[in-house]
Amino acid sequence: MRPEAPSSFVDLFDKTLARTKDMHEKMTSVLEHSTEAFEEAFSCANRGSSEYRTKLMEIARHNANSAFDLAREVFEVRTLPELIEVTLDYQRKQFETSANQLKELSALTQKVLSETTEPIRSGMTEPFRVAS
Repeated sequence: MRPEAPSSFVDLFDKTLARTKDMHEKMTSVLEHSTEAFEEAFSCANRGSSEYRTKLMEIARHNANSAFDLAREVFEVRTLPELIEVTLDYQRKQFETSANQLKELSALTQKVLSETTEPIRSGMTEPFRVAS
């Protein structure tokens, strides 16, 4: 013979079980969304890294070509004032180029950072909002 549990105890157990099940479903949803957000962020970081490497190679190629152009011009000069003029012109151009390259890299860095963090920011906010 089995003793019967009071109905209030059974009701409390059922409510607790329902809350636990609901919490489990919400946490599962949060984890799924979080995983998706991190996967998207990782994908964005990979694309951004590739873009950054490509930009660095482009800059290196441009700077190497500029150095070779300078060497060619230096070998073609005939006088000291002409040499000074060629090197000063190169330095002025290289300073402007370096400033522009730095701006491009900075903008690319901001873009990659923004694109990488956006999936995390939106992917983590939405599930918690829904779960609450």
